[in-house]
Amino acid sequence: MTKKTFVFIFGIGSGIGEGLYKRFQKETDPNHFVFGFSRKGRKDLTSFSLDSPGTYQLDAKEDLSIPTFTEKLHLGLETETKEKGSFSLLVYFALGDGVFGPLTELSDVDLQSHLDLNVVSLIKLSRSFAKVLPIFENSTFVFLGSTAGKLGFPESVAYCASKHAVLGICRALREEWKPLGTKVIHVSLGAVATEIWDTRPAFDKKDMVSVADISEYLWCISRLPKSIFVDDLSITPKKGIL
Repeated sequence: MTKKTFVFIFGIGSGIGEGLYKRFQKETDPNHFVFGFSRKGRKDLTSFSLDSPGTYQLDAKEDLSIPTFTEKLHLGLETETKEKGSFSLLVYFALGDGVFGPLTELSDVDLQSHLDLNVVSLIKLSRSFAKVLPIFENSTFVFLGSTAGKLGFPESVAYCASKHAVLGICRALREEWKPLGTKVIHVSLGAVATEIWDTRPAFDKKDMVSVADISEYLWCISRLPKSIFVDDLSITPKKGIL
């Protein structure tokens, strides 16, 4: 039987998500089907198909994007299950942005937009997969969190709140999906040299983990043996938490 592995990476428009998608593109396994999602995707989401890997346009804060993805995903899996073979699922959530500054300058609009992307979209996308998890022989979900999900930093109220929420989502889903054998991994990231730091000149990107290195590390998670379940991984630059 042919064993297919469907790889979904959300948030490939820039930064870690983009780097991770590029790393998976280096694979040559014909049974790995890699899909990337962001507002910069090349294909329209309405054309999404499990037999057509590539990048698709998905705006996680737009009302119809996630329902459209869910519908297409479920229809595609109905077709797949009619064929002989087993399937594995690997999902990376690299969605998110940063909102920094004094609390007195945090607007309602920025706060809501930040939480919609960093928290609400993760819950909705996880829900998209929930009903179809029993179809897969193996399934792994990787949530990219932050040291801000465990600690507090000044002028980072919204960001810390959202990253604490990501950790909570992981812990809850890990328990909820445990009977299915689904792996839920939280990666607590220290400073990675992405665009999020461009507006914070007090921090030097030279002191941070490179996007290429963290992408390689995250790709390695896809190679974990079946019996190994990792709850929480913590990654920091050489200097530690900046």
